Amino acid sequence: ALPAPRALPGTETREPRLATGVMTTRSVLTVTFAVVLAAVGTVWIKSLVPPESPAGSLQFLSAAPELPIYDREGRKTDLSKLQGDLFIIHFWATWCPPCVEELPELSRFWEQYKSRPNVRLFTISVDKDWQTIDGFLQKNPNAVSSAPLFRDPGAATARRFGSSQYPETYIVNKSGRVLFRVQGPVSWSDPDVKS
Repeated sequence: ALPAPRALPGTETREPRLATGVMTTRSVLTVTFAVVLAAVGTVWIKSLVPPESPAGSLQFLSAAPELPIYDREGRKTDLSKLQGDLFIIHFWATWCPPCVEELPELSRFWEQYKSRPNVRLFTISVDKDWQTIDGFLQKNPNAVSSAPLFRDPGAATARRFGSSQYPETYIVNKSGRVLFRVQGPVSWSDPDVKS
């Protein structure tokens, strides 16, 4: 028998191996495809769920255990207990330019509607204290001439409503259901708003 040929130095041959590099790339592509498919499937499944109510995170006032706001004398009003009237709940702040711009028009709107027994307005400032609000009112005496003023310490009640920006207005029906949520200023003189 002839001896097996020897390889020249530096040209040794190795045992044949499986193409692990190709398998690794194929495995990575398979896993990547599975992750992308799962993400697309998740987005698709979530699209089947009805969108959140346009009224925000709070659909009924009674759904919250308490929604406290305070008048100038410190008396608490719990918005979660309100029923029987149409309620306009308006969150604003003195440091918010659109709020400051909107308030005189809201006040004029309220002058026309405050005599209606079945409509109530809550103009709720999220400012840190009454001194800040009073300072604002001294500089802007016509801003809130007749609208009832309340304060929401720490904006806790505004957050419970789902408010994330100001001004924000909620219209609530007689049974306490939030019908409309308007983010940003409202054109209170618009005939559609008044109807």
